[in-house]
Amino acid sequence: MADYLGKIEASSQHLLALINDVLEMSRIENGKMELDPVPSNIVKALDEVRDMFSTQMETKGLRYTVDTSGVEHPMVLCDTNRLNRVLLNLISNAFKFTPEGGSVTVTLEETGAAEDSVSYRLTVRDTGMGMSPEFAATVFDAYSREKTAAGIQGTGLGMAITKSIVELMGGTIRVETEQGAGSAFLIDVAFPPAELPEEPAAAEDGAEAAEGPDFSGLRLLLAEDNEINREIATLILEEAGFVLDTAENGKEAVDKVAASRPGDYQAVLMDVQMPVMDGYEATKAIRALDDAALAGIPIIAMTANAFAEDIQAARDAGMDGHIAKPIDVGKMMQTLAEILK
Repeated sequence: MADYLGKIEASSQHLLALINDVLEMSRIENGKMELDPVPSNIVKALDEVRDMFSTQMETKGLRYTVDTSGVEHPMVLCDTNRLNRVLLNLISNAFKFTPEGGSVTVTLEETGAAEDSVSYRLTVRDTGMGMSPEFAATVFDAYSREKTAAGIQGTGLGMAITKSIVELMGGTIRVETEQGAGSAFLIDVAFPPAELPEEPAAAEDGAEAAEGPDFSGLRLLLAEDNEINREIATLILEEAGFVLDTAENGKEAVDKVAASRPGDYQAVLMDVQMPVMDGYEATKAIRALDDAALAGIPIIAMTANAFAEDIQAARDAGMDGHIAKPIDVGKMMQTLAEILK
C-alpha cells in the first residue's frame, strides 16, 4: 500500500508540475509575473535546496556539492520563491541528465558589493550528456527539447521560465556546454542588501518549544468538496489534535458558521473551487454576518491556486492565510500556529 501511495504521490506531483509550468508560462507571456522581494538569506535558500536533492543525488550515485563559501553578504531583498524556482529547475535538470557516477556542483559566489546592491554569480555545473551546439542556441526557448532527452520527463518550459525569472530580477543567464561533456548554467544577478533579522527570543521551556504548538481540542471547520481531499486533510489535522467538522461546499460552510456560537470554531479551512458557492463568495458571506464575533472568524484558503495573484485574491476576499495544495504538512501547521496564536 505504501508503495502504491508513493507512486500516486509522485505522479500527482509530476502532473502538478506540468500544469504549473504551463500556467507560469502563460503568466509570463501575458506580462503578469511579478516579483515579491522580501529580506532573505540566499545562503540559507541554497542550503534548503541542497537538502531537498541530497537523498535523490545519493540514491542515483551522483557526487553533489553546494558551495557558498564565497558569499560575504547573504542577506538581500529578493523573491525567494522565484529564486527557489530557478534553483529547482537548474538542479533538477542537472540531476536528470547526469548518469550514475557523475557530479552536480552548485556554486554561489559574491562578485561585488556596493552600498545599494550586492552582485552574485550562481553556477550549476554537471558532468552529464551536454548539448549539441544547435540545441544550446535554443535551450531557453519555450518547448525546446533535445532529441537525446526522449524518455526524460519534462515540458520543455523549465529553462524558458528560468530565463524569464532571472531577467525579471535584472540578471542574465547563459550556458556553457559540450555534447558528452556536461553543461554549466551561469547566472549573474544583483540584489539590494537587507538587514539581518532579529533573533527570536529563547523559549522559557525548551522542551515545549521543540514539540511545537499544542492544537489539542481546537475545533476547525473544513470546507472541501472533494471527498478524498477532505479525508486526507481530516486525517492530518486530527493527528495534530484538532477536532474537525466538515462542509462539502461554500454555502454549507456559511450556514454552519452562521448557526454556530462564537468560539465553536477556532478557524475555517476554505477550499476555493467548490460547487453551489465558491470559497471567495463564502468568505465574503461570512464576513457580512451580523454577529461580529462570527464574522471575524479566521478563514484560511486551502487551494491548489498558489500563485502570487491567487494569494492576493484570497486576501482581497477577506481570508487570513493561504495553504497550498498538495498540502505541505509542516507549512500547514506553521500557518495554523501563526493564525491561532
